[in-house]
Amino acid sequence: MEDIYRILVFSDMHGNRRVVDIAKTILEKDGFNMVIYLGDFSEKIGDEKSNIEDAEYLVGRLNEHAKVKTLFGNCDTPKLQKFLEDQGITLHNKLLFMGKTALIGWGGSHPTPFHTPSEFSESEIEKSLVKLMDEAAERGAEKLILFTHEPPANTKADELPSGHVGSEAIRHIIEKYQPNLNVCGHIHEAKSTDHVGDTKIVNVGPASKGHFLALSVDGTIETEEINV
Repeated sequence: MEDIYRILVFSDMHGNRRVVDIAKTILEKDGFNMVIYLGDFSEKIGDEKSNIEDAEYLVGRLNEHAKVKTLFGNCDTPKLQKFLEDQGITLHNKLLFMGKTALIGWGGSHPTPFHTPSEFSESEIEKSLVKLMDEAAERGAEKLILFTHEPPANTKADELPSGHVGSEAIRHIIEKYQPNLNVCGHIHEAKSTDHVGDTKIVNVGPASKGHFLALSVDGTIETEEINV
C-alpha cells in the first residue's frame, strides 16, 4: 500500500496576508505533507521590498506545519526569484518526487501586454518543461503533477470575457506528456476545472478571495476545493 501524501495549494494572495493565516489554520486542522504557493505575493506589481517581506511572512507562518515550496508569479520580481532559490523553497524549473509521483513547477507567465517583471518566451517555457518532463520519465515517475502560475491556453482556466490568454507552450506540454494534473492560478476570473485530453486542469482561483485546493496523492490523485 502506497503512502498517502497531502498537499495544500493556493495562489495570488496579492499582499493579503490574511490568506497565509487561513492557510496556517487549514494546515493545523488537517495533516498535510507540503504546501505549494503558485505566486503573485504582493499588492503592487514589481514591489521588491514587499515581495521579500510577504514571502518571509508566508514561509515563517507555514513552514512549521508542512514543507513549503513556492513559485513566483508574473507580477513578482527577479529579486524575489533569487530569494526563493537561495532559501531552497522554489519549485520553479524544478522536479521533485513524493513517493512515485513527480512534481514539476514553472512560475511567471509568457509575455503579457502589461510587461510584468517575470515573463518568459513561449519557446523558453516549452524547452525547459520538455527537459523536466523527460527527466521525470527517465526517473520512473508513475504519476505527474504540473504546477504552473499561468494556465494553459484555450481552456476554462485561461478564459476572460475578451478571450483566452494562457500559455500555448504549457498547453503543448500537457498535450504531449499528459500529466495527471495541472494546477494553476493567475487568471482570477477563471477559477475552474477542465481537461486537456486525460489531464485534469484546475485553476485554483485567487486565495485573496478564499480559494484553496487540497490534493491527496496515493494510488490516485484526488482534488478537493476548500473555500473559506
